Amino acid sequence: MNTTFSKNIESLIQDIKQQNYLTNPLVSEIVESNHISENDVAQYVSYNHSPNESYGRQLIYDNGNFKILLMSWKSGDFTAIHNHGYTEWGCVYFFGEATHRLYSVTNDELKILQKDNFHKGQIASVCGDLTHIMGNSSSENFTTLHIYGSQTRKNDVSKDAIVYLPELDKEVTTMGSAFLNMNEQLILSEKPLIKVCREVLSDYFSLVKPFYERNGLVSILKNIEKKLESKNIN
Repeated sequence: MNTTFSKNIESLIQDIKQQNYLTNPLVSEIVESNHISENDVAQYVSYNHSPNESYGRQLIYDNGNFKILLMSWKSGDFTAIHNHGYTEWGCVYFFGEATHRLYSVTNDELKILQKDNFHKGQIASVCGDLTHIMGNSSSENFTTLHIYGSQTRKNDVSKDAIVYLPELDKEVTTMGSAFLNMNEQLILSEKPLIKVCREVLSDYFSLVKPFYERNGLVSILKNIEKKLESKNIN
């Protein structure tokens, strides 16, 4: 075991490894019982992530069938709309308030199921077909601890994550990353975007536009504006 892990992170890893069968409620209980603090994950914070990455993403641990990561969110950081590939169980622990949207994908169309925020200290469950977006609409930086696991896979538990990019008119698959304006080297395959209703487009663009403005991505901003105009969305 990596000796640079804090005592609580070491305990979290061992508690997960000792389970014969894991479920979302059980992994959430394990996370809660280990009282992970911001000090435990401080060495993995990455607010100064590359402009090509729309949030900080640092791997803490990966033994094949589960992985632990820390995501760092400065103001305006957001994921794209995405799911979690082969993940069968997992959770996210929030060290701050995150903006969140939950979607359904039915008959090749994206629709919003829920708009909400997650608050500091909350734990949210994750599975492969969970399709969502999350990020930082506030002015305060924060981090989130993510655990993705599988009962059946021995490696790449978040592989073949589907990422929906309305501003680029495409749907891509990745090894697990869900960046906006993603580097092509992170993309395993791509195809034309499925149908996206007006409500989704309007809400999505309001969330991700600050990231594109911050990074001076003028061509994408113009594409966003054209889509809004074509859909008559104000």
